[in-house]
Amino acid sequence: MSATHHTPTNQQSQRVQAVLALLRGVPVEQVSERYRICRSNLYKFQQRAQIAIEQALSDKPRGPRRPHNRLEEGKERTLITLCQRYSTFSARHVARKFGKDAPSLRTIQRIRRRHHLGRFPKRAPATVRARRLSPREKKRAWKALQDKPRLGPERLAWDLQNGEGLTVSPSTMKRLKEKRRFDFEFQLPKPPKPVWRFYERKHPHSLWHGDFLEKITLTDCDQTAYHFALLDDYSRGYVFCDLFMAPDMRTTIRGLIAAMRQWRVIPEAVVFDNGAPFKGKLLSVFCANVGIRLIHSSVYHPQTNGKLERAFRDDMRDFYRQYEEWLFEPLQRDLPAYVHYRNTIRGHYALGGKPAMTRLTEAHERTASQDVLDNLENQASYEVARKVISSAGTIRLFGRDAHVGLMMANTKVVFWESLEGLEARVDGTCIAILRDYRTYLKMTCSRWWDLPSSFSFEVYQPTACPRIAVAS
Repeated sequence: MSATHHTPTNQQSQRVQAVLALLRGVPVEQVSERYRICRSNLYKFQQRAQIAIEQALSDKPRGPRRPHNRLEEGKERTLITLCQRYSTFSARHVARKFGKDAPSLRTIQRIRRRHHLGRFPKRAPATVRARRLSPREKKRAWKALQDKPRLGPERLAWDLQNGEGLTVSPSTMKRLKEKRRFDFEFQLPKPPKPVWRFYERKHPHSLWHGDFLEKITLTDCDQTAYHFALLDDYSRGYVFCDLFMAPDMRTTIRGLIAAMRQWRVIPEAVVFDNGAPFKGKLLSVFCANVGIRLIHSSVYHPQTNGKLERAFRDDMRDFYRQYEEWLFEPLQRDLPAYVHYRNTIRGHYALGGKPAMTRLTEAHERTASQDVLDNLENQASYEVARKVISSAGTIRLFGRDAHVGLMMANTKVVFWESLEGLEARVDGTCIAILRDYRTYLKMTCSRWWDLPSSFSFEVYQPTACPRIAVAS
């Protein structure tokens, strides 16, 4: 730090000369009369000068007034180990590896210098000198950029090479174009900024969002459990939520049915992504028969279903990560209590801090009658094929022989796909069924030479409805 020098004034110079005269032994009366300074001030100036001279001539210890701020031995050894192990890291990267108690970057540099721990480059030094464009080549490159600013760097490099025999790499042309892009008359228009469309329905049960959360890996069996939820767009509340092990399209339909019966409504529309549990003729037929508009989001655009994706992030933080171990039965047992808290207690920022139930219970016009709700399972079915059973009790189905039974030989059978599976119906009555036949076909079609030559239908017996957890 440079010292600041002040130019003495005439008054200060007179005081200095007066004090020097006193120190030489000149009487006080003569000094006071000569420099026009009273005696009391002369004595005061003389005393100050003596104190300043004593301080200037006193012995002072050398070195800094405070001791050096040395690191602890443990920290210094840790730093030396990190610098030796990561010899290509900068001081900032070494500090990140050290952790929260890392010393300053300057201290790390000094330790490296003190222990002769140099920083080595990540790449080997270049053995070939970089090629530079000559003035003539650079001039021709600039001329090509000005004449054809619409062309890309590769086209410009090709034109120079094929037209004039001048070899210039496309990367060099790109750098030149970026360097002087504002000097050209033509400039490529910037792409428009994306316009996000935020939407919200005006009434409850106008639109439901549905999706599977596939991030729950069970601790005991190392399998993935699937968290399926249906969220109301207007209220941000869950109308259905449960945990499954092997979801499919029928799981989606059963979840919709459970939610409709719980809230006694038929939603106006549902939106899903393009996953396998949400695409299929059975789901499309069910939504068309019930009067629900089925919407699929754009491919690779999860923002369409953003409300539910944001809700899944809260579910992971507030519910699943509260457990040290993820076991299927405890998670499935405690999930309805969490859904109740989320709908009735937890406030939402978009709702002004109010819970979802305040909007979910508002009056609406989507109420369904009890007859419609009782007949929902029958709406999830459609005709697949019509066949005549041979005298041996078999038919040709899906490229293989299907055994129905000798009792139905030479009988016309209509095959329907439903929630139960593939049903064989005669005069509208189900006589045989092949349950989960789509999963069966996927498992057996992995290798064509392992395909079974035939499969058998079983006698139809209605199955009990699986456990469904709904929001309350």
